[in-house]
Amino acid sequence: MSVASASAPRVMGSGAKIIRYCGVVKRYGTFQALNGVDLDVHAGEVVCLIGPSGSGKSTLLRCTNGLETIDGGDIEFEGASLPREERTLRAVRRRMGMVFQSFELFPHLTALQNVAEGPRTVLRADPAEAQRRASVMLAKVGLSDKAASYPAALSGGQQQRVAIARALAMEPDVMLFDEPTSALDPETIGEVLSVMKALADEGMTMVVVTHEMTFARRVGDWVAVFDTGRIVEQGPPAQIFDAPTTERTRDFLSHLGWTG
Repeated sequence: MSVASASAPRVMGSGAKIIRYCGVVKRYGTFQALNGVDLDVHAGEVVCLIGPSGSGKSTLLRCTNGLETIDGGDIEFEGASLPREERTLRAVRRRMGMVFQSFELFPHLTALQNVAEGPRTVLRADPAEAQRRASVMLAKVGLSDKAASYPAALSGGQQQRVAIARALAMEPDVMLFDEPTSALDPETIGEVLSVMKALADEGMTMVVVTHEMTFARRVGDWVAVFDTGRIVEQGPPAQIFDAPTTERTRDFLSHLGWTG
């Protein structure tokens, strides 16, 4: 799937360090999903997590905002360890918008109502203000004309763009994307990636789990390659895609038919 060429590159690491993963470990019974992950995310960067399915990418993303608890190491957000107490964690989680593989929209609410729900119920915004904010966010993802539509009347790509608008309506500092195009038809993948690229160009800090290598190559500032719960290589896209330093990275990209 093609992605429009990136605009002038952002300077990697120029922003303050906003997320830091330090030796992160996560186990499910005897299975070690994450095995000592170290990674930094700076403000304004797009960090793409790539690698085979089951290698720990989505697990790390879910640990980032406390949807999963870690068993070792540390995750820091703006210099402080991610809190364990649920009430404090909720306050941090509100600053991290998350977009899942499945759209998870309320089927009985219109697109506008879906986007307004978070500001209205979580942020306690005035209903009129919540709707105004929702209208702005729908316009941002190119769906002003679908405000009154219910999810069942929208394509998969449109539903995912509503989900992105819903996350943006909470005015997050970071956006987390967990394979946002994996459930979409090929025809609708591009419209979602274009919205994500526009967010990147605006300077939104993003951590993206993706199998869209063209997006990672052209839009990402930093790429981490996962395998069996570890990062086997990380660096700028030019290194990862054009001159990978590990055999595992080369094998992974070769199996995807990546030719640069």
